[in-house]
Amino acid sequence: MGLDSRHIDNQRLERDLDALFAAYREACVAPEPGPDFMPRLWQQIEARRSVSYVFGRWTQAFVTAAAALCLLLGLLQATLTSQSSFYTRTYLDVLQEDIATESPFYVDLLRDENDLEGYQ
Repeated sequence: MGLDSRHIDNQRLERDLDALFAAYREACVAPEPGPDFMPRLWQQIEARRSVSYVFGRWTQAFVTAAAALCLLLGLLQATLTSQSSFYTRTYLDVLQEDIATESPFYVDLLRDENDLEGYQ
């Protein structure tokens, strides 16, 4: 491609762009300014923005409520964990406690037999 062909291509692109701008100006008529120009413009802006604005407000409220709920549940779990040993006991501790409360006589017999075996 020579220098002349690039120049011709640029001129053609500029003409096409000028034609595109002219067609746009004809299609979109500029509004005439008047006394109610700004109020009408703001009404149009608010009409388009109202849906996203309401959605944004709902989103902010939901995020705030979720953060408060997480904080509340975290504090509740921290206080309940420190007050109760229910979650800190092992399965064997619970079984041993259950056996001890159900049949103390049986556990005593086993303990006595184990003590006797050590003496023989």
